[in-house]
Amino acid sequence: MLREERTERILQYVTQHGFARIQEIMELCNVSRPTAVRDLIRMENEGLLIRTHGGARAIRKTATFEPRHRWKESQHAEEKKKIAALAKELVEEGDTVLLDSGTTTLMLARELASFKNITVITNDIMIAMTLSANDDIQLVMLGGQRRKGVYSLIGPFAEMLLNQLNVDKAFIGADSVDLNRGITNSNIEEITLKKTILDISQRNILLVDSSKFNNVGFVKVADLDRIHTIITDGGIRHKDSLLEQLQEMNIDVRIAH
Repeated sequence: MLREERTERILQYVTQHGFARIQEIMELCNVSRPTAVRDLIRMENEGLLIRTHGGARAIRKTATFEPRHRWKESQHAEEKKKIAALAKELVEEGDTVLLDSGTTTLMLARELASFKNITVITNDIMIAMTLSANDDIQLVMLGGQRRKGVYSLIGPFAEMLLNQLNVDKAFIGADSVDLNRGITNSNIEEITLKKTILDISQRNILLVDSSKFNNVGFVKVADLDRIHTIITDGGIRHKDSLLEQLQEMNIDVRIAH
């Protein structure tokens, strides 16, 4: 099992149970005790958990746990790159697009970095930096307070500016997606901003890898009927009848290969 896979499995177990013993981690990942200890030391250094005598405990409760940006970007990276490449095909010359904060939208920004004659609005510092070198892109940065551990700006200043803008297409990220609970996030701070994005955009496009489906986060962002298009990876085909149910809701589901 690769280190990234062990990290994700340990993190899920610890956040679900609140605590994990070394022996449990050894069995969970099929590794030796020294490897399990090294993994916990590394994860504690990355701010993902807290080591204790004989194991590790979660930093926060499951629903509200939000990994730091660096770790999130490394998870399902190949799927996210494919999703971003497919999403790029929806952007046309002359478009005004909004890129929500997140790791998949950051990859989309990298795909758009050489575009000409588009306007990009974002509240993500990393996305803005990625696009700022291209003078053929009109870049609008939403101001606000930076959230700890990530690169998004939030607050009333960003929301007030958003309400004055018109957007052709909004590319949105999410922590979790469920047919009944809709789009949910692990933190409450971004919710108002995300709701405003959905309100001002003509076309709402959700970018999520298939691991996000059939999960529920701490706070609801919106029902799925607010979304026009979902771009995901082939893993959605293994989520029982989820793909068919989304299509029955008249959501345009596109699968990146």
